[in-house]
Amino acid sequence: MAAATDPEILMGKEFSYEDLQHFTDNFSEENSIGRTHFGMLYRGKIPQGWKDQLDEKYVTVKMWENKEYLGNDNWGRVLPQYLLDRVKDEIRFLGLPFLESNKNVAKVLGHCFEDDKLGVVYDLNPFDTLRNLMCDKEKLGWRNRVKVAIGLARVVKFIHNNEPQYLIRNLSAAHVVVDQEFNPVIVDFAMILGGDIGDAETDRVITFGCHDYLDPYIWFTADWKERTDVFTVGIILLELILKQIGIGMHLSYKLLSYYYKNGDFNLFVPKGLRGDPDFDKEPYKRPNMDQVVSKMEKLRILNDQFKDN
Repeated sequence: MAAATDPEILMGKEFSYEDLQHFTDNFSEENSIGRTHFGMLYRGKIPQGWKDQLDEKYVTVKMWENKEYLGNDNWGRVLPQYLLDRVKDEIRFLGLPFLESNKNVAKVLGHCFEDDKLGVVYDLNPFDTLRNLMCDKEKLGWRNRVKVAIGLARVVKFIHNNEPQYLIRNLSAAHVVVDQEFNPVIVDFAMILGGDIGDAETDRVITFGCHDYLDPYIWFTADWKERTDVFTVGIILLELILKQIGIGMHLSYKLLSYYYKNGDFNLFVPKGLRGDPDFDKEPYKRPNMDQVVSKMEKLRILNDQFKDN
């Protein structure tokens, strides 16, 4: 695996696998908060006094595995070098200066590259993942759903509007951690693409984003565009409104392919959203994130609490 001296990945503290076991109570089920595209997320706590840590700190730990979650408890194998490249891409991206002050993007506290153990520790005290909260109207009430929605839309807009532009490509509710103040924080950028980060040609062959959130356009073109992220944001916003998960894939891949090729894309889109530009089968007909955020900010429910700060 990665050498500890690799300058591309030396960001933050260097943790041992034993450290991560200690922080997460040996990756206990109680501390597990869900699957990611390439692994698992855990709540963690760095104890007071640990390696000059003055106060205890609550963190989020992500362990990477040599497999890719395909949905419905199905996993595909991933080559170790490909996985390592994805970890490097994420850490390099999260270290870019333009992200330093954005509260909706996870901050890397440190990493673990020990034999075949790959882990990243984020300076983030998690309440839960958005996926876990999506159907729980008690834990995630309407006001906080709106806060999550506008925060998520704004951070995707922020990432898209950077120069060079970056595409997230595997955004999902499982990759958004809601912190203790109900801010949405994106914690997975394994498929980030932009500047000199990411490999679009390799990804055409190896992987296709997150189950339930994948733009159908990708299935037939493998051509990632800004508007493919817009489609995913639209799915997450719809889930927040309806308090449901798994909305994006009502049809099996085979049926989706059949209906798409025969021109009846509306059969894929929920009836109430047919004609909504966010879900248009042609990406160029969808709004960009500037337009999405502008429309959201005009909603009456977005009072002063949710204005830019």
